[in-house]
Amino acid sequence: MTDLRSPAGRATLWLILVSLVLRLLIAMSVGLGVGESYYFAAAQHLSLSYFDQPPAAAFLAGVSLKLFGAVSGLALRAPFILLFAGTTWLMFLTGRRLFGPWQGFWAALLLNLAPVFALSTGVFFQPEAPLMFFWLACLACLVPALVRATPEQYRRQDWIAVGLTLGLAMLSKYSAGFLVLGAGMYVLTRRDRWWLLRRPGPYLALVVAAVCFLPVLIWNARYDWVSFLWQGQRGTDYHGIHLDWLLHNLSGQALELLPWIWLPLVMEPFRMRSSPEGDRPARSFLLWVGLPPILAFTAVSAYAKIGDHFHWGTPGYLTLLLGLGATVHHWLVRGGFGRKLLIGGTAVASVAFMGMANVQAVTGHFTTGYGGLSRWLASGNDATIELIDFHELDTRFSERGWYQRQDLFVFSDRWFLGGKVDYALKGRMPFLLLNPSDPREYAFFDTPARWVGKEGILVSYRSDSTEVRRDYAEYCASLETLAPVEITRRGKVERTLHLYRCTELVKSFPLPYP
Repeated sequence: MTDLRSPAGRATLWLILVSLVLRLLIAMSVGLGVGESYYFAAAQHLSLSYFDQPPAAAFLAGVSLKLFGAVSGLALRAPFILLFAGTTWLMFLTGRRLFGPWQGFWAALLLNLAPVFALSTGVFFQPEAPLMFFWLACLACLVPALVRATPEQYRRQDWIAVGLTLGLAMLSKYSAGFLVLGAGMYVLTRRDRWWLLRRPGPYLALVVAAVCFLPVLIWNARYDWVSFLWQGQRGTDYHGIHLDWLLHNLSGQALELLPWIWLPLVMEPFRMRSSPEGDRPARSFLLWVGLPPILAFTAVSAYAKIGDHFHWGTPGYLTLLLGLGATVHHWLVRGGFGRKLLIGGTAVASVAFMGMANVQAVTGHFTTGYGGLSRWLASGNDATIELIDFHELDTRFSERGWYQRQDLFVFSDRWFLGGKVDYALKGRMPFLLLNPSDPREYAFFDTPARWVGKEGILVSYRSDSTEVRRDYAEYCASLETLAPVEITRRGKVERTLHLYRCTELVKSFPLPYP
């Protein structure tokens, strides 16, 4: 209760309440992104784990769907919005324990000013939401167990809490393993922490985390460790050193965090020597935990084709925000009017940027209204197009009476389209992803063999019917071209879906996974 009564605690609470309302409005105003739509299938098929992610996010969304009783963007996003409110409070609590109450508040505010956290993690149905929450929860538990602990204050229950939060973070995303690496390096590089290696606490924490992680291990053992192998090859797929790929990734990180927040975060490691003596153990801890995921995933981008996955290192940036919160507090206390104006301007610019992004997602206004501003911001592409739901596809299926057919299935040829189609149909139709090399998680939810002899509707971005027939002629008795479906935003056509009728699936389609 003392946290709530303090001025910094009350300010953080107001921050949570205001941002919570704004996130709910955003969640109801924009459609699901590609990743969210893809994870929708997992939420409908609850399992011990999944092809490309552990089960935490799918479990939260699946439970939410059952509670809401209907499929909607808000139903899928609600648990993640609430979870981010908890993440903001944990950021304040952890910053307060490490540096002080106002330092914790500034860290929480910065968290809500960086789009990759405030929008992507804070609104969207993504595994990053539970990861960030439990990552911070684990850091909060490590403060008394590791950073502030003395031999006289050692408590085994602190390490049990570390193990539990670490295990839940690992159930959210595999990158939670960096917590073990960071905490371990912090202990090994500080002689005053070596006494912990002679206590059972750290080892007990690892055992508790491993028990929490058992569902993922059981699922992977059943499917020949396919999830670990697939994720592992993404980081080992060497294509030579490409500095342009590295610069593209760094610019993407800067854009997702916003340059005026990203650059001070990058400078955090160089502030160690100028920080107060009492803050250095905490800052050392944050650097050991925060830097490995940032450096590792940035290095991977220099030689592997990871595309626009700029967010992989965000747990590291989340950790460094705690130190930046202390830095901002120092600037405000020691700095003059100019520094305070700069920090205020940064906050205003961040809010304005995110507001413009939301307006663009809903209306597409800046694409034409300001010389293609959104395309420039997204490296030549209007990324907000991916947030348009396929309502017109739902209308087409209703008009044709396809929802009433018990002998009809729907399929697509690309995973990034498949999720959008599956969500547009609200899970009311059996859905398959018939791609011989990359069906992702859809390969584990249904089997093509079950639909042999049945009729199917293919939804594709491909307009070349000759190319489509080449890929599916062997499996369909015939493939008929149907009228396309135009997807619009405020009356403007943004996407065109091409429909094909497979009159009969004559044999099972091959899928690559066990």
